[in-house]
Amino acid sequence: MSEAKRAARDEFVNPYTFVQLPKGEPEAGWRTAPAGHDRLAEGRYSGVLEVKLTARSPLLLRNVYAGDDGVFPRRSSSGFDGPVPYLPGSSLAGAVRSLHETLAGGCLRVFNGNFRPGYRDQVQKRPPGWRLASIDEVDENGRPLRMRLCPQPPVWVESAALHNALGGAENLKTGARVTLLSQGMEVLERQQLEDPNLVRAEGNWVVLLTEARTRRKDRKNPAGGAKLRGRYFCATGELDDTVRGVEFAEGVWESFLDAVDDTNDMREFRQNLGREDDKPHWVDVLHPKDNKVLGKRIAARRRLYPDQVVWVLPESGGETLLTVKDMALSVVWRHAGGVDKARRRVPEHVLACTDPMNLCPSCRIFGSADTEGDGGKGQAEQNAYRGHVRFSDAAPREAYATQQEWLPPMGGPKPGAGQFYLNRDQGAEEKTATEKAGRPLREWGSEGDSKGRRGLRGRKQYWLTGTPGDRPYFRASAAKPRVFHEDVYEPDNKMLSQAQSVQAGAMFTARVHFENLSDIDLGGLLCALDPALLLRGYDDDAEVERPDYGWAVGGGRPLGFGTVTSQVSIASLDDASSRYLGEAAPSLDIEEAAAAFRRAAPRNVKDVWKRQLTKVLRLDWAVPHQVWYPPAGYLPEPGQPMNPKDLLPSFTFWKETAGGRAEKARFPYRQLPSSAAPNPAMKVIPQSTQEGR
Repeated sequence: MSEAKRAARDEFVNPYTFVQLPKGEPEAGWRTAPAGHDRLAEGRYSGVLEVKLTARSPLLLRNVYAGDDGVFPRRSSSGFDGPVPYLPGSSLAGAVRSLHETLAGGCLRVFNGNFRPGYRDQVQKRPPGWRLASIDEVDENGRPLRMRLCPQPPVWVESAALHNALGGAENLKTGARVTLLSQGMEVLERQQLEDPNLVRAEGNWVVLLTEARTRRKDRKNPAGGAKLRGRYFCATGELDDTVRGVEFAEGVWESFLDAVDDTNDMREFRQNLGREDDKPHWVDVLHPKDNKVLGKRIAARRRLYPDQVVWVLPESGGETLLTVKDMALSVVWRHAGGVDKARRRVPEHVLACTDPMNLCPSCRIFGSADTEGDGGKGQAEQNAYRGHVRFSDAAPREAYATQQEWLPPMGGPKPGAGQFYLNRDQGAEEKTATEKAGRPLREWGSEGDSKGRRGLRGRKQYWLTGTPGDRPYFRASAAKPRVFHEDVYEPDNKMLSQAQSVQAGAMFTARVHFENLSDIDLGGLLCALDPALLLRGYDDDAEVERPDYGWAVGGGRPLGFGTVTSQVSIASLDDASSRYLGEAAPSLDIEEAAAAFRRAAPRNVKDVWKRQLTKVLRLDWAVPHQVWYPPAGYLPEPGQPMNPKDLLPSFTFWKETAGGRAEKARFPYRQLPSSAAPNPAMKVIPQSTQEGR
């Protein structure tokens, strides 16, 4: 266990950490031709491994069956009366391959090299020149082809005046048409109209609605007394008569898509598998005080729609063509993180293999598929190599019951959080942006990259546990399984989900068929199936005689689900002589194969094993009761009462560790500890009562 076992209650351990990518260029032969499938070659082996898996924490699998995303997979199996829970071979193959890539320093097979994060803009007035525009036509990908510009600055109209003109909130939505009889008066350097008698339905003015959560709930009562309900203003603009073709300045459309990608709308969209985006998705705009509907907006997507209203920064152009220098969906919008995509932030040699005759150690065993190739005639060209291993489903030892789980929100990864995802820069720790308006150091493309483009930390790994009862999720839900759905989060939170789990202690058995592997290849496969074979020789912790090492399968890993330990044995083994000539089976055993893999590994890979993987793959190296995303409150030790609402996210943490500056405050840059650090904990920064949850 780490030094955090003596830590104070004001610390937490982030559920994930990173294993660094091997430094430097790979040795000769790191990428080479695979063995092929035509024959069992001399010095190579085929056979079957038997793997016994023990769940050290509850296992949670879902999304196996179409339409049953919350159901643990079941199937009929010999020895049981009816369908029983099992672990699909595809799930095991994916988990083992991922671990093998980490152990062998393989390529980044599952990696979005085109990713670039988007960040919220600071709340400030847009520079002069920004105008509203209405989309007239888009191509098949939702990229605007034609639009109508509002050439004059917008007028901000109070929602109550628009409700009065349009016949209620149900008729107020983005793209609604009105007529303004006045442009109101200047308030806070913008034109503002409040009089309902000066707004009429229909006309040549378009309305834009955006999210209202950040608007003020209350406002001062001019007559004194209790505060009044906050007001919500919509941007409106008068359309030009001309419909113009659209061209984007270099990089503008791509930056817009990257900015959209990290919005809450897109996170919710990705959570709902199978939802299409060919039509606009309308979302209620709710008042932050009482959740009453103000109108409807179009959810952000990686495309636009006819009649959608957007902000544009136009370049003065001709009568028929409009050049757009920038675009946004709201007045306080987002910006892309620098110009570099994710592929520029990792060593080039670790990008996914594309040549089936020149593969990394993992692709030579598990196979490779390059689906991004182009045959040169506008047709996709797939360059693939079939792997040398096949996983059976893992059958249960007993007919285990499943338990319903009511899960808190778990979104996708957020690599834009540079304080966690970018390489540690000790010189930047506790520093802030130089300029008040400068972008926080956590951002890609900020001055944090001034010494050189910061790389991504490496491969994400979740801390493993053999004592799930100490993890915050299981402590909070022990007395009330629905606590996150009924007491902690609002029940209409679209990121809440349900699933089924199988208890800790459950045991499963799978068989892994392999063919044409060298002793080194087989050793690597064995170590990925049971990392204790590799790591026990590198552990120097005298406190524990035989620490447990494992891996993870299934979902819910941030909460403590999915940890397994394993025992692997060779059920059958052949070489060319035993297969083709009927001679005795070869004598290679598990320890010999694992030793061959250890000897063949480059020094920089062995360094990762010793410094990082002896911690990352060790059960409960991270103190279990502290493992949670940055929490809103403190995490008491087991046996002490815990308030489940303290497990809400601390937005204050992300703000105050970003390395940014405000008018009267500094927020020092604080980075996730390395996985090699003796203590992986960070200080809790409770959620401020002045910020909404």
